[in-house]
Amino acid sequence: CTAKIWSVTSGELVQTLRGHRRRLTSAAFSPDGTLAATSSADLTTKIWSVESGECLHTLQGHNCEVSSGVFSADGSLVLTASSDKTAKIWCASSGKCMQTLKGHRWGVISAVFSSDGTLVLTASEDRTAKIWRVESGECLQTLRAQGPKVLSAVFSPDGTRALTTSLNPVAQIWHVESGKCLHTLRGHQNSVHSAAFSPDGM
Repeated sequence: CTAKIWSVTSGELVQTLRGHRRRLTSAAFSPDGTLAATSSADLTTKIWSVESGECLHTLQGHNCEVSSGVFSADGSLVLTASSDKTAKIWCASSGKCMQTLKGHRWGVISAVFSSDGTLVLTASEDRTAKIWRVESGECLQTLRAQGPKVLSAVFSPDGTRALTTSLNPVAQIWHVESGKCLHTLRGHQNSVHSAAFSPDGM
């Protein structure tokens, strides 16, 4: 039930983050490296000081396992995804919940911010990915992917396209504004668990 921070240069242990009561599901640094966020099957996400190892906030509000937690590009927000069918947006400095994104029919496997921090993309067991507006919590698009479960979903670097993977052996590229599928990428023999855009998005 711990996360550990290690020095890349020396290989030495820097901090051990203790406080979760059940297994951890994800860990992420803030963009400036001063904070860390850990998510857990204990229904919480914790925000930590990297320097001191102190737990600064415990984000409570999900009623099932929290599957992922990530920071926005400016480090001001934390986004969590949960098996309770929701994602939540939190203020990193205060720990306050700013938005609850409701609309999926099954658990949310992952959630990510767009690079400009204005949109959120969620991947769900309900065969869909959804695009949300951060400021209002409004669902802008529902992407109905091939396969019984969307395993991952990410934005392109410029935020104009989304890439989803599923239990089917395909990945799909979507137009964010219209929600239209632009390309279905075939060739794998089994489930595609993750995918990424190149840095230039091409």
